[in-house]
Order: sequence, then structure tokens, then C-alpha cells
Amino acid sequence: METNKIKVKLEAPMVQARYQYAIDVMLTRLRMIDADLTEKNERPLIRNLCSRIKTAESIVKKLERKEREVTFETAVNTLNDIAGVRVVCYFADDIYQIADAVRRQKDFTIVKEKNYIRKPKKSGYQSLHLIVEVPVTYLDKTTAVRVEIQIRSVAMDYWAELDSQMCYKKDAGKLEAVEKATREYADVIAGVDQKMQELRKKIQKM
Repeated sequence: METNKIKVKLEAPMVQARYQYAIDVMLTRLRMIDADLTEKNERPLIRNLCSRIKTAESIVKKLERKEREVTFETAVNTLNDIAGVRVVCYFADDIYQIADAVRRQKDFTIVKEKNYIRKPKKSGYQSLHLIVEVPVTYLDKTTAVRVEIQIRSVAMDYWAELDSQMCYKKDAGKLEAVEKATREYADVIAGVDQKMQELRKKIQKM
């Protein structure tokens, strides 16, 4: 019953519109950031941008997993990733330039940062996460809507996508041998990422 109630409220047109507005603002700002950094670096930094609004089913599962009350209010007030944007850039050092530019946006508020590059997850997952509050104004009311930004390199995205495909459906990620292998491959890919970055810097000095 509670699941049906939260689904109805989360899928209400105005709620969806509010989250989509925040995502659209973030995507537009990231495109402007990329244009600015492209000019400064004399090369593009962002390869791809994508976004999503978390489904009601996924939100309910996350609340249950975290042992929180399954209500619309709890979801909106405690979950930071209902609206999400993923930024895939070419090199690992591009990530920090993009993140710094997001931090400098005067109308955004950085709520939280998680650096899974300096300290990868147990699985080997790497990415920089920023939780950003975006002001959404309609009529005379402004609401701060949280958007999670995941910033990662092409190599990090390659690993994350394949890991998700291999481990998601059959819950293979819980098998010790699979966990060990994915961590090892994450290290290999991170090494290639670093070498490509070093090669780029050498080429730039020529």
C-alpha cells in the first residue's frame, strides 16, 4: 500500500517536472563548462552527457535497503540521487577541472562530495560524485532540488558499464572469485587510463 502511495506521488507531473527542470539546468551548465574548458585547454573535455530520474520502484528498493520509512517525504528529504547526471570525459585529470567548475557556479550549492577515484569502492568502481542543489523557481516559490553528478573518465565508464552488465542480473557480484577479478580488472584499466593521460601530456609538449 505504501509503495503505491509513494509511486503516485513520485510520478505526479509536477514532481517529475521539477526534477527534470533541475536536470536540464545542470546539463545546460555542464555544456557551458565544457565550452569554456575546451577553449582554455584547446581540446574538448566532455565526451558524453546523460541523465535519468530514478524510478519509483528503484527508490522504494533503496529506502528498504537503507531501512528507512517508505514514504514520499523520506525519499525526497533523504535520497540524493533521485535526479542524476553522468559526465564522461576523456581523461582522469579532466574530472577535476569539471568538478572545480561546478563548484564555482554561484547559484549551485554543493551538499556532498564522494571521491571514489582516490578511494575506489570495494568492487573497484571509480568516479567522482557531487551532490548539488539546483534552485528551481516556479511562480513565487523556489525549491532546492538535489542532483547527483557522476564524473568519470572513458576508461572508468567502460569498467562500470561492463561490471554492471556482468554482475547485475545473476547477482554475480557477491561471488568472491568475481569480486577479485573485477577489482583486478579495475586496476588494469586505471593503469591504462593513467598511461593515456601521460601520453597526452607528452604530445602536448611537442
